Amino acid sequence: MDAAAVTAITSAVDFASVVTGIGAVFAAVVLVKVAIVGGSKLISAIRG
Repeated sequence: MDAAAVTAITSAVDFASVVTGIGAVFAAVVLVKVAIVGGSKLISAIRG
C-alpha cells in the first residue's frame, strides 16, 4: 500500500463526522452510567 492509496482512502472519510459519532456514543454510555449510579443512590436514600 503506497502513499497515494492511503491518501485516497483517508481523503474519502470525513473525520469530523467520525469524531462526532464517537463523541455521541461516549456521551450515551456516560449518561447510562450516571443514571444507574444516581438511581441506585436514590433508591438507597429512600430505603434509609
